[in-house]
Amino acid sequence: MDFLEILKANGIEIPKEKSEAVTKAVAENYKTTAEYDKLSGDLDKANKTIAANDTALKDLQVKLAEYKDVDVTALNERIKTLETEKATIETEYKQQLEERDFNDIVKDAITAAKGKNHKAIMALLDTDTLKKSKNQKEDVAAALKALTEAEDSKMLFGEPEPKPTGGKMDVGGHVTNSGSGQQADTLTSALSAHYA
Repeated sequence: MDFLEILKANGIEIPKEKSEAVTKAVAENYKTTAEYDKLSGDLDKANKTIAANDTALKDLQVKLAEYKDVDVTALNERIKTLETEKATIETEYKQQLEERDFNDIVKDAITAAKGKNHKAIMALLDTDTLKKSKNQKEDVAAALKALTEAEDSKMLFGEPEPKPTGGKMDVGGHVTNSGSGQQADTLTSALSAHYA
């Protein structure tokens, strides 16, 4: 309810020319109950925020006191060193994974090409160039195909030659089978089966 209406309801009439001045003076100096309640609530909120900030500030001061003797420069240097070490470890790990994946590709390709001696074949491959390739699998297969067709390396591919078992080499270089050789193989097999 308006202030002038309250006065009028109580038998006090303010002339029209003075009503503006009275309304202005009342608005500047007095608040309604609703306005007071709102301001009071805002004040309570502000007081709670101040109290929470004071508590947080005290906690921060306690925590900062723990670090008052810490050498910040040394700490920053240590952080930089650890970040560098982390980056180095990540790079090395990535390189190891790439190396492992590349070696698996080459090993599988050599097996598929019926390579007899993996180490000898690896020595003939330009591994540095093949590692940089975007199509490693295809390029490794092409390099191995070239080795299978080259005169100086084609003997490294094909079916493995059977190894003689249980025989002895005579003076002429011929393998002869004898019962004792078979016994030795049987004994070796038995021992390896028992201790495996």
